[in-house]
Amino acid sequence: MPPITPSRVAVLVLSLSLMSFLWTFGLPHQLASPSLPIISHDPPKGKPLTEPLIPQPLIESTTQSTQETIPTPRPALSSHAEQPARVDSTTPPVSGEGGKGRPGDGQGQQEGSVLPKETAAPVPSGSNGTAASASPSPTPVGSTKFCKDVHGAPNVMVIVKTSKAEISEKIPNQLLTLLSCVPNFAIFSDHAGTIDGFTVHDALDSVSNTSRTLNDEFREYDKIQADPEYKPDAGKTKALDKWKFLPMVYKAYKMRPHQKFYIFIEADTSLSWTNLLQWMDRLDYRIPYYSGAPMFQGSTKYAQRGPGILLSNGALRQYAKSYNERYVSEWESQVGKECCGDMVLANAMTESHVEFYSAFPLLQGETPSTLDWTKRHWCAPIVSWHHMTADEIDLLWGFQRNWTHKYGWEVPYLIRNAFEEFISPHLEEKKEDWDNISSDTKIVAEQGRRERLAKEKAEQEAKTKDAPAPTSKPEPPSSRLRRRAKAQGDKYLRRDTIDWDKIGETIKDAADSAEHCQSVCKRTEDCVQWKYTPKGDGECHLGKTMRLGRKFEKREGRDSWTSGWMVDRIKKVTEEWGQCEKPSWRFNQ
Repeated sequence: MPPITPSRVAVLVLSLSLMSFLWTFGLPHQLASPSLPIISHDPPKGKPLTEPLIPQPLIESTTQSTQETIPTPRPALSSHAEQPARVDSTTPPVSGEGGKGRPGDGQGQQEGSVLPKETAAPVPSGSNGTAASASPSPTPVGSTKFCKDVHGAPNVMVIVKTSKAEISEKIPNQLLTLLSCVPNFAIFSDHAGTIDGFTVHDALDSVSNTSRTLNDEFREYDKIQADPEYKPDAGKTKALDKWKFLPMVYKAYKMRPHQKFYIFIEADTSLSWTNLLQWMDRLDYRIPYYSGAPMFQGSTKYAQRGPGILLSNGALRQYAKSYNERYVSEWESQVGKECCGDMVLANAMTESHVEFYSAFPLLQGETPSTLDWTKRHWCAPIVSWHHMTADEIDLLWGFQRNWTHKYGWEVPYLIRNAFEEFISPHLEEKKEDWDNISSDTKIVAEQGRRERLAKEKAEQEAKTKDAPAPTSKPEPPSSRLRRRAKAQGDKYLRRDTIDWDKIGETIKDAADSAEHCQSVCKRTEDCVQWKYTPKGDGECHLGKTMRLGRKFEKREGRDSWTSGWMVDRIKKVTEEWGQCEKPSWRFNQ
């Protein structure tokens, strides 16, 4: 048989065909995949990408404080381009941000009511400043490094606004208390210089010559610049304040464009570092927050400067672009026409498309002495107070040190805690030479009442002297009238029937003496405090809201005040308000 036959050829062809089919369709193998397009290229040398809309994520570090100079701002009229900012040499630039650090990167940057003494609770105060002597308190907060490196501290920049007239009086105390724990802060004033070794930046050096010439308040500024030893008038430097806001906010951002949050305070603002950090930890820095205690001027709603003005990184990114475009051409000329710098800032934020968020009652324009203590805010954390003296700032700082030592840095102290610490121990049934600001109703004795009562008393005494001894002592007419008035008036003092505006019409004798005023408060169910003055024929003021008030300074020709509180009633009311199991961080309410 021949080796190749038609049948063998057919079998071979079929076998090869079958193997080819199985190789192509039957065996597993990786299919070819198309190449994906490259959408992120390195920028050409010398041509960095513009900044991303949202900053890069935070990478925290805890380096110690260093000083940094402010880049000179040169606003452009029609460009969004921002000036390059100096960064720490240890912080690598972020690709696409022109060498600017990420929010929270560059750490350790340093730039740069009335509670009467006798009401101060015995809280040891001290400072965490590096130049201060060691505090006798055993609290771990005494370590400056520790309070600078707590969670969130490197993310927040604190900016203190002051003036040459007040800087030597108010700033040293801030440096020894709050600022000793703040790794990134700046001090702005109406002059450049140093205080206790820290840089003071001139917020007004970028104001145009035109504005300086047209506005008389700059005559004082010229004197400050001409003579370093010149002691300016406090009233005249206050007139310069409104010019500081817009350039100060811009410069602070350019100094530290990578911070998550910026808070601008006054030299007499008391800021709770632990509560501020816990609050910031709840917010997203990319959202454009412009927040503070609200105030109205006409139709403009703005954040008051005293309690503090909070701005997020997202807000300042938008503000800086608008500032470069509009400050020289529009905004600066508007400053001279307005009353207040914080209101001017609100207008600028509106034009930068940054919305206002109310931060009340977290940021307070009152002091512990003047605040009205109510159920509504009982469980809210306190972040700031305003109009505080150096002694009061020390007192609150000592309280914060003890608080963080006992509870750590993740538990906020609330309005309730502040009341128990600073107010409750000083409430008494009667306190001489004290004004507790009772103001819900005012009862003024009618003119001539004191003289008429004295005359009635004298006539009664004369009759009693001349008359034979009675078997029972008659009640004086004035006492009978008061007893009858009390019986008639008490029905109007019950909680369900009381009209606070008309108490004075039904209770005529409340202003006769401090004792009568106190008695009316006791008989009025909602009354928690009272105050009395012998001014005129007497005044009695009642309050259904708790306030501490202040010691009344005696002066010749001034009638004093006597005050008192319904201590048991207040204790019962505050117990009903609760122990605040959960802090009320309500924002923008």
